[in-house]
Amino acid sequence: MRKRPLIVAALAALVLSGGLVACDEPRVDALHASCTTEGLRWKVTVLKKKARSMHREGRLSAVNTGANECVFRGYPDFLVHYGKGPEAGGVGQGRARPVSLPGGTGVVVDLRYRDAEPGHPNPADCIISDGSAVVTAPRDTKGTPVRAWDERGRRARLDVCDDVIRMAPPRRAAAG
Repeated sequence: MRKRPLIVAALAALVLSGGLVACDEPRVDALHASCTTEGLRWKVTVLKKKARSMHREGRLSAVNTGANECVFRGYPDFLVHYGKGPEAGGVGQGRARPVSLPGGTGVVVDLRYRDAEPGHPNPADCIISDGSAVVTAPRDTKGTPVRAWDERGRRARLDVCDDVIRMAPPRRAAAG
């Protein structure tokens, strides 16, 4: 007679906890391999600068090109170089949760950095890049160069006037 209430309670706890196959849960993510730099198609988008702002927003996105699901575990490495000289690196802001990426789905990381002031297109304290960055997937060691584009699909420059590029936690890209 006592078995029935225990089974009902166990099933209720399982349903309320999200079941065994909840998305982006560590216990599910442990079953899949980490995403690799080579297994992702990367893109950097420089967004239009807001009026009266010294900061520029950008977006780093990656799409899983493989057929198998992978997990994006943490912040990617993101570096903007000026030749062999100075560089600006991405720094994560907040806790990054693992994001499961079935084949064909993507992840987005919002970027924010200090940009050149209007009227001073090439200040001495800025890293004026040719419009590319080097990106490495979390937990990977091999980076790849990624070209920067504007919102209209034209090539864009990355003018970073600080040594830090702030990155928001990775999130799954909206389907579209």
